Amino acid sequence: MEKFRELVRTPWRIAAVALLGALLVTTIYRAATQAISHDEGVMFEWFQAGPWSQLFGSEFGNHHPLTVLFSRISIGIFGLSEFSQRLPSVVGGALYFYAIFRICAFLLGEGALFLLGVALLSLNPFLLDYLCLARGYSLGLAFFLYAMYQLMRYLSATRGAEHPNRLLNKAGLAVGLSVGCNVIMIFPAGALALAFFAILITEWMLAKPAPVESAAAAEERRKRKKERKRKARSAAGVDGARSAWQAMIHLAVPAFVVAGIIVTLPRKLVYLEEGYLGPPSLFAILEGIVRPSLLHSSRGILGMAALVSPDLLVRMVTYFVAPVVLLGLVMSTVAIFHEWARGRSFDALPETDRVLLLLGATMPAALLMIVASRYFFAQPYPEMRTVLYWIPLFGLASLALVKKLLAGSRAQQIGAAPAIALMVLCVAQFATQFNTRYFAEWAYCAATKDMMEVIRAQHAAKPDARVRVGASWEFEPGVNFYRAMWQLRWMDPVFRESPDADYDYYLLLRDDMSLVERRRLKLLLKDELSRSALAKAGG
Repeated sequence: MEKFRELVRTPWRIAAVALLGALLVTTIYRAATQAISHDEGVMFEWFQAGPWSQLFGSEFGNHHPLTVLFSRISIGIFGLSEFSQRLPSVVGGALYFYAIFRICAFLLGEGALFLLGVALLSLNPFLLDYLCLARGYSLGLAFFLYAMYQLMRYLSATRGAEHPNRLLNKAGLAVGLSVGCNVIMIFPAGALALAFFAILITEWMLAKPAPVESAAAAEERRKRKKERKRKARSAAGVDGARSAWQAMIHLAVPAFVVAGIIVTLPRKLVYLEEGYLGPPSLFAILEGIVRPSLLHSSRGILGMAALVSPDLLVRMVTYFVAPVVLLGLVMSTVAIFHEWARGRSFDALPETDRVLLLLGATMPAALLMIVASRYFFAQPYPEMRTVLYWIPLFGLASLALVKKLLAGSRAQQIGAAPAIALMVLCVAQFATQFNTRYFAEWAYCAATKDMMEVIRAQHAAKPDARVRVGASWEFEPGVNFYRAMWQLRWMDPVFRESPDADYDYYLLLRDDMSLVERRRLKLLLKDELSRSALAKAGG
């Protein structure tokens, strides 16, 4: 009851809890009702449709090992369905909402900026897609932010005085689980750990030696030895936990153990399609998440983007706003470090400055790791969902910078106004793109379940008939998922073959729609959103 009162002790907190509660409900609804996407169907075929040995012994790359395991357990308990396969991701969504609530409360207080921060980090429609999708992005991102929250607490003014080791152990476990749920999280999670280590080592190097104790002070200390014995023992524990090297061990050991065990289980960890090159530049990486975040609607709804050219809006955010935020973060980090190096104690730094130091080291380190993986290990740049973590990172950096400006001079406070206005506009644009029917990256799969239900209903009139289904290759994993889910033994499996052959039913995308006229098929269902159709032979 006490924790509930803490959650709703101010109107701003009540509003944030209501927003996140509503988003969690819609996440559960989407997980239970939305048609299975292409990649979810692929994961089912590769790792979950066969024996348990398939889970880690598949010839295909399993870079979401822990998530696939959780989904397999969920399917074993509840039976195969969209929701059972997505249940681990829904749990990840709940943890993500919890983490951003705690981080925003820690960083921004309990006023209007706190609510704006929660909305900015939770309403992004592209991110919301992956909080219920049966892949490792939800849990990976949630554990990463949870680890960041624990490290923020450790670096705070209280320095986690009650249970410092516990904070570090939680952060280490969360870092390991983040990488175990999705190997792509090694970039932000590794960068976060390196940034934390850098802060601890810098603090150790800049620490001033303790003053020599005078004889009189030593005598006084001996007289009060018995009284201070218990406090000295407690203080020794805290000082030990705050030791740079001990703290690094408390974080690194659980992170390496958990991540190391999980990522070595699959027979093959990474699978890249032949010829895949990835985005050509770092700006192209950013554009891959900016566009679906601001222009998410598959129905062509532009929202506030209709006031300007949508392409111009995307370019402005990609090539101007994001670099300005990153530059502002780096400059603030350098200024804070300079003040720190000139003799100011780390413990005397405001909470906002400590968060900026952590973010200001994490984000550049993650970028450097991505570039290094390309030039030293010949890995393509990641894109779209594989860089989803940049959405909350840029959001948190923007919020921390605004918080610092608001705590500064009158001129700085005025300078924060345009940034706040941009964030409000961004939240408003997110709201116009909200949906509960499709995933932007796989909008063409939105009607797969509806089409399969039509085939199922028609077959009920002739239950002894065998059915052959031809489909555009993008539908193959989803069709086979529903064939397994509904146990349609009367239906032949679907393969990645051309639909231009003799079948009983045809699931077609736009590129194959000409088959309706050419083969004189009977159109049974046409979905404008997914631009797909179901047709039947003998029309």
